[in-house]
Amino acid sequence: MEIKEQEKPIEQILNSIKDKNLRVVGACAPSARVAMGEMFGLEVGLNLKGKLVTALKTLGFDDVFDLDFAADLTIMEESAEFAERILSGRNLPHLTSCCPAWVKYVEKFYPEFIGNLSTTKSPQQIFGAVVKTYYAEKLGVSPNKLFVVCIMPCLAKRLERLKAGINVSEGLDVDAVLTVRELGELLKQKNIDFANLKDTNFDSTFGMASGAGVIFGTSGGVLEASLRTLSEKLDKSSVKGLDYQINRGLDGIVEREILIGDRKLKVALASGLNNAKMLLDRLKAGEEFDFIEVMACPGGCVNGTGMPLYPRDFDKTPLVKKRAKGLFDTDLKENVRKAHDNIQIKNLYKTFLGEPNKGLAKQILHVKR
Repeated sequence: MEIKEQEKPIEQILNSIKDKNLRVVGACAPSARVAMGEMFGLEVGLNLKGKLVTALKTLGFDDVFDLDFAADLTIMEESAEFAERILSGRNLPHLTSCCPAWVKYVEKFYPEFIGNLSTTKSPQQIFGAVVKTYYAEKLGVSPNKLFVVCIMPCLAKRLERLKAGINVSEGLDVDAVLTVRELGELLKQKNIDFANLKDTNFDSTFGMASGAGVIFGTSGGVLEASLRTLSEKLDKSSVKGLDYQINRGLDGIVEREILIGDRKLKVALASGLNNAKMLLDRLKAGEEFDFIEVMACPGGCVNGTGMPLYPRDFDKTPLVKKRAKGLFDTDLKENVRKAHDNIQIKNLYKTFLGEPNKGLAKQILHVKR
C-alpha cells in the first residue's frame, strides 16, 4: 500500500469494505461517542458507544473495537516511562505526546524540549500497531490484509499516521482516519437511522477498557489517568490515587502538587496551545515541573476540529462541557477505573508484550526521539 495522505478517506474506506481480501477493523475514540448524537438530534454528552458499534457494523466493518483499550495501553507505557524518569531524574518535565498537533508545535517552535516529550505513542497509533502485530498473528493473516480505521475527533490524527518512524508494519498501522463529523455525514448518506439503532457491544479482543481510558478524551484526563497507575507504581502501599480531580472545567492552565508516598510531584496541564506556550516559556525561564499534559484544542479532544460543525459565532462552551461530563460520568460508572486493573491489558502483556516500556512493548508502542 502506498503511504500517502488520503484526500478521500470515505471513498477509500467504502472500497476497502467491498474488497473481499481485506478485513476492515474499526475503533472509536472516547470523544466520538459523546458527540455523534448531536448530529442526529440527540442529547449532548450521551455516551452512545453501542450505537456507534452498530453503525459501523451496518456499514460493513468486520471488527469494531474500543479505542479506550488502546488508551489503557498508553497509560501503562507512559506511567512506566514517567516512573523511570522520576527515578533517574532525566528528561523532566515529562511532556505528554498523545496530541499530534501539540507534538508538532514543540518540534517546530520549542525543539529544545523534544527530549522531554513522552516516547509513548498515542492511543490511535498504539491501536494500529497492536492490530497489525498481535491481532494479525492471532488471525494468522498478513498485516496488509487488515485495514485499520479510527473514528477520531481530530484532523491532525490523519497526518499523525504518516509520521516518519511511527509505523511498525510495512505500510501504515492506521490506514484511514474518519472524523466524527465525516462519519455522521456518511451515515446520513447511507440512510442509517443512528438515533434509533440498537446497542451492540465492542468485539471482544480489544473490547474492555477502564474508566481511565475513557477520560483520555478531555483536558486533564491523560494526566489523571496516568496518576492513577503511577501512584501504585511508585508507592505499592497506595490505596488512594483514583479521583485526583485535576480538571473538570475548561481552565486554561491547572497546576497541582500531588503527594505519592514520600514524593511530591508538581504537575500541570495546558488546555490550548496559547496556554501551552505560557507553560513552555516558564520552563525556559527555569521553572520546574515533573509532568505536563497538553491538549492543542481548548477542552481537549471533546473540542476537536473533526467534531460536529457549528456556525462560526456559535458558543460551543456548554457543548464541550457536556461532552466532557459525559466522559467523566462514564468513568464513575465503570467497575474498573485504572488501566493496570484491566484484565485484557494484563493478559496482553502476559502473552505478547512483556513488561511496559521494555522489550517488545518498547519496540512497537514507542517512537524514537
